[in-house]
Amino acid sequence: MAELRLEEREFLHWLRGVEKRAIIPLKWSILTAALMYWFWARTGDRLPPVPMFMVFVGYFMANLGESYLLWFSRVGLRQVRAVCFVSYCLDVAFITALVILDGYFAAQGRGAILAIGRAPSDFYVFYFLLILRGFALFPGPRENFRANVVVGVIYIFTLIIQDATFPAYTPTNVIRVVFIWLVILMSWFIVEIITRQKEEVMRARENLIRSENMITVGELAAGVAHEINNPIGIISVYAEFLKKNAAPDDPRMEDFDAILTEAKRSKKIISELLDYARPAPPHPSPTDLRQINDEVLNLLFRHDTENPVTIERNYDAHPPLIMVDSGQIKQALLNVYMNARQAMGDSGSVLQTTIQADHSRDGVRLIVKDNGGGIKPETLNRVFDPFFTQRTGGTGLGLSITRRIIEHYDGQISLRSTPGDGVTVEIFFPALRHQS
Repeated sequence: MAELRLEEREFLHWLRGVEKRAIIPLKWSILTAALMYWFWARTGDRLPPVPMFMVFVGYFMANLGESYLLWFSRVGLRQVRAVCFVSYCLDVAFITALVILDGYFAAQGRGAILAIGRAPSDFYVFYFLLILRGFALFPGPRENFRANVVVGVIYIFTLIIQDATFPAYTPTNVIRVVFIWLVILMSWFIVEIITRQKEEVMRARENLIRSENMITVGELAAGVAHEINNPIGIISVYAEFLKKNAAPDDPRMEDFDAILTEAKRSKKIISELLDYARPAPPHPSPTDLRQINDEVLNLLFRHDTENPVTIERNYDAHPPLIMVDSGQIKQALLNVYMNARQAMGDSGSVLQTTIQADHSRDGVRLIVKDNGGGIKPETLNRVFDPFFTQRTGGTGLGLSITRRIIEHYDGQISLRSTPGDGVTVEIFFPALRHQS
C-alpha cells in the first residue's frame, strides 16, 4: 500500500488523540445524561420501555467497543478515520432514535407501545453535540457543511413524523429548526477560518524549511567555494595552456575541451550556489514591469536567428508600478524565459507574455505561456526544489532563486502544465503603494 503523506499521518494521529481524550468521554456523557433524563423526567421507572432499552444497550455496546479499540490501540493509523466515521454514524442513529422514541412514549406513559399521540422530544439538543463533533472528523469546510446539513435534515425529519397533535410547524419547533441551522452555518464559518489559518501556517512552515535550507546551503557554499574555486582555476589555466600549445590534430584536443567545459560548469554551479544562499543586498525602486520584461525578452530572443521564437505581447496600457530591485527581477525572469526557451522546439515556437493589473489583489500579474512539451504532474511540485532538474547540464537552482527573489517582494509564483500543451508561469507583485 502507498505510504501515507506526512500531513495525512499528522491528521490521523491528531484525530485518534481527539477521539480518545474528548469524543469517547463525550459519548459516555451523552449516554449517561440520556439515561438520567429518561429515568427522572420521563417515566420514573427503573427501566425504560423495551424499544428504548434496546437503543440504550446498543449504544452502550458500541461505545464499549470503540473505547476498547482506541484506548488499547487496537486500531491502525489507516483505520482511524473509518472507525471514527462509523462511530459518528452510530451517534447520529442513537440520537435520532432517542428523539423519535421519546416522542412516542412521552405522551403515552410507561410501557406504551408505538402508537398515535406522539410528543416533541427534548433530546434534540444532542444534535448540537453532533455538529460540534464534526469539527474533528470533517476538517474541510465543504465536507463539514455537508455532514452538518445531513444532521439538520434528519432533525427536521424527526419533527415532520410527529402527528397532528403536535404539529411540526409550531413556533417552538420553528425556533428549534432556525437555531440548529444557525449553529450549522456558524460551524461552517469557523471551519472555514480554521482552514485558512492552517493554510497560512503550512505556508509559513514551508518558508521556514526553505530558509533553513538556504542557511544550510549558505554554510556549505561558504565552506566549499574557496577550496574548490582555486583548484578549478588551476585546472582551467593548465587545460587552456595545453590546448594552446597542442597541434590542431593532437588526439588529446577533445580531452582538453572536455576539461575546460567541465571546469567552467563547476564554477557556474558554485557561483549559483553563492547567489542562492547569499544574495546581494537589494536596491528597490519604483519599476514598470513591462520595461523589465521587454529588456529580458530582447536579450534572450532578439538575436536568436537559428531557432526564432514568435513572441506575443499582451500588456495593459497602465499597469501599477512595483517596488523592486530591477536587477534581481531581471535575473528571476531570465530563469523563467530560459526554461521556456529550452522547453520549446526548434521551429514553430510561440511564447505568450501577458502583463495585466490584478484589481482583486491590488497588484500586477505577469503570465508566461510556452508551447513546449509541458511538465509531468509527478514532477510539477518539485520544480522549485533546490538542485532538482531534468535538463542535462542544469544545476536545478534557477527556479529556486526565482521564487526566493519574487517572495522577497511579497510576490507569488505558480506553475500550471499539461503534458504536451506547454507550461504557464504566473507571477504576482503587489502594487507600489503597498510597499513600506
